[in-house]
Amino acid sequence: MPALQHLTLPNRRFTLGLGMAAEGLNYFKYWILAAVAIAFLGPLALSRYNEIDLSTWFYTANVAKWFTSFVAGGFLYVLVPNMIAAGMTRRELSVVMGVFGFLWSAALGALVVAGFLVERVYYDAMGWSQGVQGDDATTVIGTWGETAAFAAVHPLMYLAYFAAGALVGAAAYRWQSSGWLLVFPVLVVVFSLDNAVYDTEPFGPAWAGVLGRFMDDWGRGLVLTGVAVVAAGLAIAARRILIDIPLHSKKA
Repeated sequence: MPALQHLTLPNRRFTLGLGMAAEGLNYFKYWILAAVAIAFLGPLALSRYNEIDLSTWFYTANVAKWFTSFVAGGFLYVLVPNMIAAGMTRRELSVVMGVFGFLWSAALGALVVAGFLVERVYYDAMGWSQGVQGDDATTVIGTWGETAAFAAVHPLMYLAYFAAGALVGAAAYRWQSSGWLLVFPVLVVVFSLDNAVYDTEPFGPAWAGVLGRFMDDWGRGLVLTGVAVVAAGLAIAARRILIDIPLHSKKA
């Protein structure tokens, strides 16, 4: 990424946010390629012994949500002292993380949408069914339009998971030993909304989806609105914590 002293003050927060997203994607590119390879080659190997009726890309996309949270929290926790030491203000760093989160979520979301569509072609060619495990049974994704609609919400979900990770990372840095406890209420809210989008079997700790029982009658549009509101709320909370982080003098 460009050095801070070579950037103008009004533009450096956006330039660094763009650079951080590019560096993050570049750093994890082999992880991403490995996940893509496993998702598409795994069913081919398993088809020799079992009938393929589940979308492996669906599970890959879900792993990416948790990964996104870890990236957001880990980057923020590590970068706070380094960026401030390099001359960046806490308010600037909050904008940098916002740009980073938006671009990361958009890039990963676009990859996931493309992956679902490619998988649809792949599964159709092999005579397999592209399904997901629901609460009671496997639900097959029907038409191409349904596949596209199923995939289209992932950029928003990644943004919510990124905001959740950033909030926990900021709290963990701000309050050290107790800040990480914020992960529990944040996880319950985000995870419950995530599983309510498709009413799918929880992909993670079952206890975290406890609020899903109150969302059974919600329409998909209302759930997605809830996801957007929660993502914005988490981002605002992360920013408030970040700009309130006390500056510590360097220890000898």
